[in-house]
Amino acid sequence: MNLKQISLLALLGGVTAVAASARTQIGIGLTIGAPAPVIVREGPPRPVVEEVIVSPGAGYIWVRGHYSWIEGRWVWIRGAWVLPPQPTAMWVEGRWDGPSQHWIEGHWEVPPPPPPPAPVPVVVAQPVPAPAPVVVAQPAPAPVAEVVVTAAPPPPQAEVVIVRPSPRHVWVGGYWAWRGGRHMWIAGHWELPPRGHAVWVAPRWEHRGGSYVFIEGRWR
Repeated sequence: MNLKQISLLALLGGVTAVAASARTQIGIGLTIGAPAPVIVREGPPRPVVEEVIVSPGAGYIWVRGHYSWIEGRWVWIRGAWVLPPQPTAMWVEGRWDGPSQHWIEGHWEVPPPPPPPAPVPVVVAQPVPAPAPVVVAQPAPAPVAEVVVTAAPPPPQAEVVIVRPSPRHVWVGGYWAWRGGRHMWIAGHWELPPRGHAVWVAPRWEHRGGSYVFIEGRWR
């Protein structure tokens, strides 16, 4: 074999290697998203069993061997380690649908980004409304003239004695007084005596003939 023959064989070998490498990359494109389906009357043949070789490095994805529809015929594409067009891209194998005879070529797909987290609701503390003031009718000062009425006072109301504020406080029980031309209930309450040993004398109604006379309460 002369030098010319050896050079020709080397050239043919290089062309064969390049062609084999090109065939390996057929159908493993860099486009993202499913291509338009094409009409193929017959499905692809059974896949060829092949061995997975060692990965060339980090970031590569193994795309296993598969058939691709090229120029009107099925062409076997050998499996290969491929760098995806984007780090998050995933290889989707080709799919042939028998009833519709549609073939969708293998392609890359990028999953949609996750939705942003829901905003955390800001809870604004509402001011606590102040409790409604409790108005307690206080006993009026002793009148100059006696209170004489013809309407009898109602029966005394039942009351709850609240907690004593201090040992010095004296409970002044509720009673019916005459206010604005009618009987009005004066609620019981704790009161500090005006003097250290003063005693509270409760007010009362005295029935005199056909009238009722009101005697104010007092400290003595």
